Parts: sequence; structure tokens; C-alpha cells
Amino acid sequence: MTVEPLGYRARKWLVQQVTGRLDRGTQHQRLLDEEWDVALVLDACRWDTLDDVADWPIDHAYSPGSATPQWLDIAERTRVLEDTYVVSANAQYDGRDLGEAELHAVWETDWNARLGTVLPEPTLSKADDLLADGKRPVVAHLLPPHAPYVAKVADTWLPAFPDTDVWDRNPNVGEQEGRMSPQVAMARGHIDLDRARRAYEASVASTWAEVADWVGRWVDRELTVVVTADHGETFGRLRDFGFCGHPNRCHVDPLVKVPYERFEQRAPAEGGAESVEEKLSALGYV
Repeated sequence: MTVEPLGYRARKWLVQQVTGRLDRGTQHQRLLDEEWDVALVLDACRWDTLDDVADWPIDHAYSPGSATPQWLDIAERTRVLEDTYVVSANAQYDGRDLGEAELHAVWETDWNARLGTVLPEPTLSKADDLLADGKRPVVAHLLPPHAPYVAKVADTWLPAFPDTDVWDRNPNVGEQEGRMSPQVAMARGHIDLDRARRAYEASVASTWAEVADWVGRWVDRELTVVVTADHGETFGRLRDFGFCGHPNRCHVDPLVKVPYERFEQRAPAEGGAESVEEKLSALGYV
């Protein structure tokens, strides 16, 4: 079957009815209110997972959507992408009303058929090209850590969860007859959820390592960078409300509590610290 079990569908419907009325989405408003040069949107990146693997304390915001289609639906209303340069590895941007945004479709030019995704590097590199040309603000939507979960071993990206063929296709093209989506495969028990979760964590860690390198380069160039996500990911656990993947319109914390961290150079203090006493004071010694 290509649909979730009846009990799972009923639980999902109930959560959609209850949480669909909640409006905790702070992410788009923060992006609209703040000044930044580049915003990196990591697809399906949970806040708690990134906070665990990053070598940096990661703040959070609440996404207005629990899946990319809903996130983009609301982006069309909030105009959060208006007058930006959008670099997207996710083909769900195709045909969207982005206002005056300039869209660069990396999913068309850099699809990796071996891994079934677009790796972070082409998206980040294209964003860097635009920034180097003085074009900003830039929004770069990366596919990892979204399924299929891929992770880096030394300098090579590999499938972190290669045991099923449900992800061995381009998820941005039409459904094949009878083919299960990753969410359905998880919900129906065709996927080892514990191993999939660990593969996901490896994907988050590898994606962050790649992203952190570019963030450092951009901040060195005195650019302000925001790292966030469109939604999270779930693996059937009680803390995940028993959900798998990222069902649409389910506004529960594992899906809508997303990273939101801002990186920028700090302006030097006026006058600086000249004497030994001033330097000790700057370190907190009085």
C-alpha cells in the first residue's frame, strides 16, 4: 500500500485540526525585521539535533510550516523572499510566486543521481558567487539533511541509510505508480526507524560542517549570516508524537521548532584596551 496505516492517518488528522489553528511562526517575521546578507535554509533540520551536533549554541525560532509546501505557501503571503536572490536545491520552488525574487534553480544543474539529492556545495558555491557580485540578500535553500540522508566520510559523501530503495529517486519529480514516499515507508514499518534517525543525525552533522565553513568565510568578509530551516523531521518516537518524516500542517515542536542562529562580526570597542588593567577588565577581571 502507498498510504499510511489508518490509525496513523487518524492521529495525523487530529493533530492537524488542533495545531493548525496555532500561529507561533516567528521565523518569517524575524527574517523580515532583521538585516542580513545571506540566509541558509537547511531542509528538514531539527533544532535539537543541530544544537546537539554543532560546536556552537544554536538559537531557535518557530517555522510557520511543518513541511516545505506549507512553508512556501506562507512565504508567498508574508513576502519573506521578496527582493532577494534565491538559490534553491529544492524543486518545490518551481512555479512559486516569489515576487521580485531572482530564482537560481540548482536542482536543475547540480542534481546528484548517484546519491539522489543536491549536495550542499553547489548551493553554497552559487550563493557565494552572487555575494561576490554584490547581490544581496541571498537566500540559499539546501536539500540536506532532508532524506535521502547522506553524510560525509573524509572527503566523500555517501548514503548514510542505503538499505531501502524508497529514496533512490529524485523526490522532486512525479510519483511513480505504487512507489511509497519515505514518510509512508517509515509509518508502515518498512524502515528501521532507529537506524534512519542515526543516519539523519549523521546527515545533520555533515551538513553543518559544510555550512559552518562557509559561514566563517562570509563573516570574515563582514557579511551577516542567518542559519535556519523550513521544518524538522520525526522518527516515530513518543516525543515526536509518533509521527514519521514531516507531515504537512502538524505544528508540533519537532517539526516547527527550527534553528535560527545569526552570525556576524562584532564591532571593536571604542578606544580598545590599551593597558594591562583594561585588558584584564575586558576578560572579566576587576
